[in-house]
Amino acid sequence: MTQRERFLAIGVGGLMLIIGLQWMFTKYRTSLRTRTTQITNLENQKQRLEEELLQGAYADRQMGEYLVRSLPSTNERALGDYSRWLLDLVQANGVTGADVDPTSSQAFGELYQRFSFRVSGKTTLPKVTELLHAFYAKDYLHRIREFNVRPNKVGQASGEMIMELSIDAIALKAAAENVSPPLQPSWKVEPSVAAYRDGILQRNFFSPPNQPPTFAGNKSVDAIVGKETKMELKFEDPEGHSVTYTLVGETPEFIEIDPSSGSLKINPSATGKHDLMVRATDNGFPSRSIEQPLTLSVNDPPPPPEPDKPKPEFDDAKQTVLTGLVQGRDDWTAWMNVRTRGETLKLRVGDSFEIGSLKGTVIEVTQRFALLEIDGRRFTLRPSGNLAEAAKASEDE
Repeated sequence: MTQRERFLAIGVGGLMLIIGLQWMFTKYRTSLRTRTTQITNLENQKQRLEEELLQGAYADRQMGEYLVRSLPSTNERALGDYSRWLLDLVQANGVTGADVDPTSSQAFGELYQRFSFRVSGKTTLPKVTELLHAFYAKDYLHRIREFNVRPNKVGQASGEMIMELSIDAIALKAAAENVSPPLQPSWKVEPSVAAYRDGILQRNFFSPPNQPPTFAGNKSVDAIVGKETKMELKFEDPEGHSVTYTLVGETPEFIEIDPSSGSLKINPSATGKHDLMVRATDNGFPSRSIEQPLTLSVNDPPPPPEPDKPKPEFDDAKQTVLTGLVQGRDDWTAWMNVRTRGETLKLRVGDSFEIGSLKGTVIEVTQRFALLEIDGRRFTLRPSGNLAEAAKASEDE
């Protein structure tokens, strides 16, 4: 084999090796991608199964709650138990001439049986709301499908009405034949009958619900012993209604409140801290109120301010002039003439002076100026110079 043929064989072999490696790499990558896709699909399937298990557990728990609230699975007992309960309900809530009649029964496969009832009688609006509260507080699988009331012409003066209700109740096929009525009241209903009734009877149908006043002031109140203090409490009503104010709970005798303005009048005789509770009530329909706690601090009066020092009618410093710089045997002397006093002060280095409102010391005296120090400031005073003006100029520098 010639060298050229050998090189050609090596080249062909290398090419075949590269093609083979590329084929193997492509096959490996395809296999890896397929495996990754399978893993992803399995994880998705696992997640779906877990969600189905959770939904099944939730449905199982929900079904357990429904079974407790269901009527008995036996039709005769379900009709008898629920009819007696309805009759007791309407009679206990002041419905006169009450009739409770089963109207129909319909089976929905093997899941549940629906019983329908018609209830009628005479009552008043407050009693109707109490009846509705008692009905929905009983945690049966039931509902009021239709509710009709109309004025009773015979008893119209007393507000009597004729009431008709269409009610559906459910009996699950899986429920026990002797299941007991629900003992716990429904969590969906306001526990207080009064709050439930007031929310219906005192509702304003012609405007949005009334909002209570809001407090926009300071929660801390300060007062001084032996001094009457007045403070306006800042309450704001969203609808602009008038607000009345009262103090709630135990309140010290020295505190009063104006019912119309909310102004506190405090006249304490001893120091201390006190907790107050103020109730603000608007005149909207229905009226709403808010109770705001406040903290009252009674302190001693502050000490009286110190009296101001009297100012001289005439400031001698404004009328003091450096009249001369005189050389003595050993040093120089500054002659300052105080015109208001008709006096000439002869000051040497180190001498202190107090002229009018200025008090200082002589630091240096030369044939051209005197160096003075007042309140830590040093300044020069030249012949014919005014002492007050030179001192003032040093303050402005």
